[in-house]
Amino acid sequence: MLVMKPFGYVLALLAVHSVSAATNNCTSWSERYQTDLEGVCVCSESTCDTVYNGHLHLSSNEAGVFSTSKAGDRLTFSTVKVENTVNAAADFTIDTSTTYQSIIGFGGAFTDSSAINLYQLDSGLQEALVNAYFGDDGLQYTIGRIPIGSTDFSLTIYSYNDVEGDLAMENFSIDMDKDKKIPFIQRAMSASSRDIKFYASSWAPPAWMTTENTTINCAVQGYPGGEYWEALALYYSKFVSAYKEEGIPVWAMTTQNEPTKQFSFKYWQSLRFNVTTERDFIKRDLGPRMKADHPDLKIIMMDDQKDLLLDWDATLLDADSAQYVSGAGVHWYKDLDFLVDTAGNFADLETFHKAYPDLFILATEACEGYLIDGIVTGAGPTLQNPTFAWQRAQIYARDIIGDLAHYASGWTDWNLVLNTTGGPTWIDNLIDSPILIDEVGGAEFYKQPMFYAMGHFSKFLPADSVRVALTTSSSASSTLSKVDSVAFLTPDEQVVLILSNRDSSAHDITLSLSSQKLSTKVTLDALSIKTIVIGEGSGNSSSSSVSSSSSGSTSTVTVTPSTTTATPETSTAASSATETAEPTTPDNNSC
Repeated sequence: MLVMKPFGYVLALLAVHSVSAATNNCTSWSERYQTDLEGVCVCSESTCDTVYNGHLHLSSNEAGVFSTSKAGDRLTFSTVKVENTVNAAADFTIDTSTTYQSIIGFGGAFTDSSAINLYQLDSGLQEALVNAYFGDDGLQYTIGRIPIGSTDFSLTIYSYNDVEGDLAMENFSIDMDKDKKIPFIQRAMSASSRDIKFYASSWAPPAWMTTENTTINCAVQGYPGGEYWEALALYYSKFVSAYKEEGIPVWAMTTQNEPTKQFSFKYWQSLRFNVTTERDFIKRDLGPRMKADHPDLKIIMMDDQKDLLLDWDATLLDADSAQYVSGAGVHWYKDLDFLVDTAGNFADLETFHKAYPDLFILATEACEGYLIDGIVTGAGPTLQNPTFAWQRAQIYARDIIGDLAHYASGWTDWNLVLNTTGGPTWIDNLIDSPILIDEVGGAEFYKQPMFYAMGHFSKFLPADSVRVALTTSSSASSTLSKVDSVAFLTPDEQVVLILSNRDSSAHDITLSLSSQKLSTKVTLDALSIKTIVIGEGSGNSSSSSVSSSSSGSTSTVTVTPSTTTATPETSTAASSATETAEPTTPDNNSC
């Protein structure tokens, strides 16, 4: 074992050579706290870690492995060599000739709080943070959720038109977004070499449009097809048009963030309606308006908890409303941090897909720190609790893999950036985020384990990557019961296997690609996440062309450990820069 301090890395030396993004200028020392923040990478003006793009430079005789672990790895890169033998008794077998859904992307939400926090940092750190999420040497996010108006993560309640009775929306204005939120989005677009798909979600309409004259647990006046609902559709259309004028294309819109009223200790901006109201709103107001004004825009129904999905199909049973719907949005909060091992409602996603195969499923919101203290990892940020911080990363990975293995096409985190208290938020709904900023001095930001967990997916699964068949051997099904897994084929024809080991023991696993007759052996460290990439890299981090299924090649290659040494990239913060053909995960309130 090799122990590296102060970060506390424990790297198993298994005849492979590792290059760690985290050892590349990553430090856990915080000037603000005057201590090491165990498991956290602290970014300052002088240093900030990046992600090594080793998967882009693989040769035909090697595969790349990226590792993140409780012991301290942070997207650590290593390689294994390819030789001409086959392992017929592999733990995992990938068949790239059998394909499922394609990827839309991964990302987070550009909330007011996120933008406020970004601009509390020194200018060089602002660039480093944007690049950390969207740059080529970062996580390369390809999804951005944009709130329409205020949310719980705003400083106050506001709308884009407070002129009572203005049903024509002549006074509509997004001026309040032009100070921080829109510039943040524009900087993300500039930093990214990949296309970013933006989708919009509203929490509540202007208060004067509601029956209660409030935005909290409210209802729109009248019924769908009436003047207020028609005006609401126009309000949304005006938002899309206004953002387009700012150079920000809105790819999709959800009908309403969490339209059902769930139990909560606090309530914030929330328009409430049931599935039949959504159906009627789509077919009478929103669908026709968007078809006329923004014909390419996708409408995403529901945007609420996963356990509601199978009962939320009234819109799809009505041809007049179904014609306008492209997908369904789901939230994760009923997972309750997998307090019950059977949580996740993953099978419901597959059932929905089989009923409506032409619709995509997109995870549209998740966060950590939404529970109360004493339940799993508790409330708010866990910056100085490395055990909880790691648990949260692994919970992220478990839910993402479970969703993807059951037909979800992507996953959206909630706030991109919060401060160390979990805000700001006008209602003190303090939660966690993969990146937290130093709101006191603006001189540091903190990449938590959740950040690296997200990178195991977003970095290696560009848009149009296709999920492929993954089977687990009968023997491995018992020994690897705490290993979650899913596999994809990218547009560049690289095979990507993502594994999350929730076991406190390490496992030596074998992997076979049946179509290409390729196999390898990898050690899956205790409490770790690994992304294994097989296939020559293009050298192009922006790859996003439409992928195809495997060519069914019969060439025979085998992977054995390599001693090839890669050189890490360097960067500073001031730079601009059960056996089945179906992949499964073990079966296992809001932000």
